[in-house]
Amino acid sequence: MICLLAGIARIGMTPTAIAWGTDSPQELTFGYIACVLMSVGTIALYLAQSRETGVLGFIGALGMIVGNILTTALVFTTFILDTSQDPPEGLAVAITGMGSMIGMMGGTLLLTILTFRAKVFPIWVPILFVVMMASMFLPVADNKYFAFFWGLAYVGAGFCIWTGRLKPREQSLYTAEAAGAQVRA
Repeated sequence: MICLLAGIARIGMTPTAIAWGTDSPQELTFGYIACVLMSVGTIALYLAQSRETGVLGFIGALGMIVGNILTTALVFTTFILDTSQDPPEGLAVAITGMGSMIGMMGGTLLLTILTFRAKVFPIWVPILFVVMMASMFLPVADNKYFAFFWGLAYVGAGFCIWTGRLKPREQSLYTAEAAGAQVRA
């Protein structure tokens, strides 16, 4: 459910950016809520397929979580600083922004590939994550539609988790019980 709500909050950034402008308080409020919910919702995304994605899936999810937490911190600074002044600059801000993008995009790419290979979610869920990453390159001012596709990917994953439309990988023919039966025979 949190994954679904996170996606809805992220989608809310697009119409608010169009109506009130990029980095408006309305858009950033949606973004802040989405970052917090996505940090938790990514755990659900990983846990739904943890057996199939393994340690690499955990690393991808951790990258996405850290990226969302760093983005949450950057968005929070806009709430406590005067917006009429120039945005904060410096090494800490640059490292935080770079870490956020590396964590989120690297983690998303890794987890998308693993989600596709795990075949737990329907095929359209990893496709939504690929569309989300591809939407970064849309020739639109301020890339206002990226948040829409990002939220749509989480809504799709959250919907599948919430409604139970997951297909866990079948156990192999040689489970521990079957192996024990062969030894006794």
